[in-house]
Order: sequence, then C-alpha cells, then structure tokens
Amino acid sequence: MKTIYLFILSFCFIASINLNAQTWTAQTSPVTTALNGAWAIDENVVWMCGPSGVVIRTTNGGVTWAMVNAGLTGNDFYTLSAIDANTAEVGAGDGRMWRTTNGGFSWTLQILTPTPVFIDVVHFFDSQNGFALSDPAPTAGLWLYYITTDAGANWTAGLNRPPNAAGEAGWNCGYAAVDTGHIWWGTNVSKIWKGSFKGPFTSASTSAANSLSMGFNDALTGLAGMTTTSPAPILKTTDGGISWASIGFTPLNSPFAMKYVPGTGFCWLGTQNIYRTANNGSSWNLQLTLTSTNNCYCLVMANINTGWAGTQTGQIYKYHDIVGIDPNNTAVPTSYMLQQNYPNPFNPTTNIRYSIPVASKVTITIYDALGNEVKTLVNEYKSIGNYVESFDASNLSSGIYFYTLRAGEYVQTKKMALIK
Repeated sequence: MKTIYLFILSFCFIASINLNAQTWTAQTSPVTTALNGAWAIDENVVWMCGPSGVVIRTTNGGVTWAMVNAGLTGNDFYTLSAIDANTAEVGAGDGRMWRTTNGGFSWTLQILTPTPVFIDVVHFFDSQNGFALSDPAPTAGLWLYYITTDAGANWTAGLNRPPNAAGEAGWNCGYAAVDTGHIWWGTNVSKIWKGSFKGPFTSASTSAANSLSMGFNDALTGLAGMTTTSPAPILKTTDGGISWASIGFTPLNSPFAMKYVPGTGFCWLGTQNIYRTANNGSSWNLQLTLTSTNNCYCLVMANINTGWAGTQTGQIYKYHDIVGIDPNNTAVPTSYMLQQNYPNPFNPTTNIRYSIPVASKVTITIYDALGNEVKTLVNEYKSIGNYVESFDASNLSSGIYFYTLRAGEYVQTKKMALIK
C-alpha cells in the first residue's frame, strides 16, 4: 500500500507541475510601497526590503509574508542579503546598514569606517564572507567598499579602492558576483567596474550610461541593463567585463532588475514586464506584463524553477516552472539512471537525460579529458522524476568530455564528444 501511495503522489506531482509551467502568480503582500531588494535562501525562505523601513520575510515560499522590521521605521532600504532565516543585513540610502540575527525581531546598527554615503549593495557569498558597496563622496575621490569574514558581525574597509569621478555613483541592482574572485558593479556614467573580494578593481567603458541592472552566468559571460533618457539595448560581455557590446534587444521601459541563475544560461529581466532568456541573452521571452507605473524593481531566484519579483507598488509575484522535467517521460522511475547524451557528437548543445527514483540532492558535473571540472550543470535538490538538462558548450573547444551524475549513493559517468 505504501508503494502504491508513493506512485500516485509522484504521478500527480509530475502532472500538476506540467500544468503550471512558466507562471508568475501574485502573492499577498503586506505593503503597498516599493520593494527595492530581495534575497532567497531557498524555495521557502525569502527576504525583501523597501522604503520607510520595510523589511519583509517569508518562511513558507510566500504563502504568507510578514513584516520583520522592528525598530527600523524611517529608513529607506535599497538592498539586503541574508545567510539564513535569521541572519540578514539591510542597507539604506542614508549610508546606514543594519543587521539581525533573530529573524528581524531586533536589528543592530553597523558601524562602518569610512562612513558610507549610500549603500548600493550588501552581498553574502557564503555563511561568513560578505561584500558591501557604498557610493563615493559627491566630489572626486575613492569608491567605498567593505568586507566581512565573520557573517557580518564586523566590517572593514576594502583595500585597493578604485577612484571615482565627481558625481559618479552606483545602483542597487547594478551589481553581480559569481564568487569572491569575480565582482562587478555598474554606475550612472558609461562605466562598469570589475574586480575581486579584496580588490583591485578596474573599469570598462560602455556605449550608454546608467547600468541599472546586471547579472553574470559565470566568470566570463554577463549582461547589463542600460538606460539613458529611454531604455537602451541590453549589453553583453563574454570576456569577464573587459568589453561590452549590444545584443540588439531593448526592453520596454527601464531595466530596473536582473537576476541570473549562475551556470545555467537562464536570466530574468524586470522592467514594466518580466522577460527571460535561457541562452545568455541570444533570445528573450515575455513572461509577465505589468504597467509603466508598477515596474518590477527586484528579482530573486532560488533556482531556475522558483523565484520572486517585487514591484514599484509593493506587489509580489512568485515564479514557477518545470525546467529539467522531461515532458516525454512521465513514468515514475524505479531506479537511478543516467542516459547517453543526445546528440552525440554535438555542436554546441546536447541534452542529458536522467532519472531520480528517490528525492535526492543531485549534481551533474562536466569534466574535460584531463579530469578538470569545466561546469556544474545541476546542483540542487530534486524530487522523484525524469529530467532533461541542456548543456551548452559554446565556450569550450572541441574534444572529449565526461559528465557525472551524483545522487544519493549513486554515481555514474558517461563520455561525450564536442566537434566544432
């Protein structure tokens, strides 16, 4: 009886998620003012912030959202980052930064030296290491950034601070990082900065000013949302931010928000619409239509199938998709299986199919012929089901590659050939 019950549950799960592919669904928000920043811990725990001291949090995937801003009224918040459901930091437009370690029931003002001007970014890379960026002083001088190595308890001024021109400033969504060695931020001038956790930083020129939003797939490939007096074409880099070029796509209204799921090629763009690309900007699909007075101000993704958007008027939308589920195979698997990729040989994309009979943490890693890891294709918890993942090897050279599936105690490796 237990086996039959699990079979029915699994079948219903697969059927139901196919009915709800690529949907943005409105959730009940406790605010009617702008939501400027968002951070997802996983599919259940998400934080958001906004003006007038707004900090909200959900611990059940957005079924309910609660205010967790005790003592913060009056601060206009633009950015936040969290380590878990209890520990988070939020940055304000007046240069102040606050920390909670009890889920927002109380907050402590952080003392940063030199004194910040406007906190553009707070970002935790892991449970200990974090980065915060402040606008520089209005006169020409040096940018201000800070680092922590103790979960935000203490912050120190970063070394090798880059120079700024008079009036140069950043944007709260114009920031991206894939690890401590690869950090980028945009500005209100025709310039994007790149560097590492402790510096140094160098800048690259762009064809337009105001890199409002930014996202990176990996250390080389990234996108930037630009605007002048009107929206400008999205820019792309394939050399880690050394150079930027238009991809020929101009969204409707200003690109206020952008969010990648690193390593997947999937990126979402928020304007008065929400768009998605699954191929690093080569093509875009319109997923949600908003209005010119209710733009998407922040985006956050727990993974390629689950995410949230916060809008100019405080609305919250949750994203659900079934990327990875194999629509051609809805049978409930009884054993782990990794299939041969198809096509094989391939150029430059191929599909990898696999089956998971028990809910498991799943990784699929790509290696070159020497055993060097070149890409993590999957790294997340998967439910029972049959899956298909697309592997894009556009940035790799011809040769033999291997892909390894790890799930529970199951490990399987297969060989594939890239021929260009």
